[in-house]
Amino acid sequence: MQKPRRALKTEPKIRTIYDPSVNPSQMKAHQAPEQNILYGGSWGGGKTAWLINEGIRLSFDTPGNRGFLGCRDGTDFKRNALLQLYKFLPLELYSPPYGIHHQSDQYFRLVNGSVIYYGGLGNDAEAIKTISNMPELGWFGIDQAEQITENQFLLFTGRLRLNLPDIRYKALLTANPDPGWLRSRFIEQILPDHRYIPALPKDNPFLPADYEKKLRENLPPELVRRMLEGDWDIPGINYLFPYNLIRMAINRDLPPSGVKVAGVDVSRYGDDKTVFLVRQGNKVLDIVSWSHMDTTFSAGKVADLIREHKPLITYIDSIGLGAGVFDPLRAAGFKVSEVNVAEKASKPDQYMNKRAEYYHLLSKKFESGEMDIPDNAQLASDLAGIKYKYSGTLLQIESKEVAKRKGMRSPDFGDALMLAFIPTGVLSKPSMYVGGKQIW
Repeated sequence: MQKPRRALKTEPKIRTIYDPSVNPSQMKAHQAPEQNILYGGSWGGGKTAWLINEGIRLSFDTPGNRGFLGCRDGTDFKRNALLQLYKFLPLELYSPPYGIHHQSDQYFRLVNGSVIYYGGLGNDAEAIKTISNMPELGWFGIDQAEQITENQFLLFTGRLRLNLPDIRYKALLTANPDPGWLRSRFIEQILPDHRYIPALPKDNPFLPADYEKKLRENLPPELVRRMLEGDWDIPGINYLFPYNLIRMAINRDLPPSGVKVAGVDVSRYGDDKTVFLVRQGNKVLDIVSWSHMDTTFSAGKVADLIREHKPLITYIDSIGLGAGVFDPLRAAGFKVSEVNVAEKASKPDQYMNKRAEYYHLLSKKFESGEMDIPDNAQLASDLAGIKYKYSGTLLQIESKEVAKRKGMRSPDFGDALMLAFIPTGVLSKPSMYVGGKQIW
């Protein structure tokens, strides 16, 4: 049971150095009634100041409240958010004898009994452990939220169950435009109790007068649109699928033509999904996904979907757990083709591996306007997050493992689309099975 706050002889006189009324975006974010708020989208919009002060307000307004302020990297947090917390949190709110700042345990206990925990979350395994061991919270705030995973966000929301009278549960996030789960959850979808509020440098009166002008003179146009204008449609020059081309491909209404082909990406980790995608010609007909199931279940589910859609070929990525789905389907006589995207490409002088080759061929269909995909937020988000680079002269696609370490969701929907669009002419060796027999 929550201990009542100790009676104070006089309420502390609180100094105020933060005035959101001069920044209309900040004021809008403070007044938003939704639980889950994403505030950001550019440099210099006052994102961290809003985050810190909203957390302070929630802690001050509800005695005995508990909140957490943090980001993925502890050093980044100390250099930015923690300094602003020192700046904006009035000393009177955590002065002894009723308040304290416990630096080694990383928390402020305020004079009204509220506690603000803070710190870096670390990698995915460390973050999951940290969040799971947290007490019940009334609010949490994550700076640079594009660096954490959606699973971590959901774990945090599960801690919002502190039982206090008139408590307002809040999930506060700041971020710069970046393909991934934030855009899927807050921009692409209209989810209940979610709100995205842009933060732009033109709204922040405390920036140097020439701040935006100098950046516009020195940054490339793509970065200007992304980091100064808050344009989430400009993912960056090293993303394989420009976001505007993805949007143009959604519900393009191309007629289905030719044979049906399916692709299956089998999940490897607990927060990933197994995805079955079927297309006819260049039109995606259906996408089905599931998670937290073993390969026996997934093989049976894929078998049902093959019977329903009757694709000529179903390509299955056999790396890792994929073999546990492919093998029983092959033995049962389904028309399946085993694919190992880590193998050498058919054009080894151009691509690092098959994955790079297949994704590059898929991107050309978006560029030529030949793609018709459904309005699926996860598929669009996955495609927009596919990064590429060159290793020498070879095109290389960022691996799932690297993407996940950076806080991106595994691109399971994107990989299923890539598999479904493998041209048979680039398969480097025969791997088609019917009735348990290899036929090509």
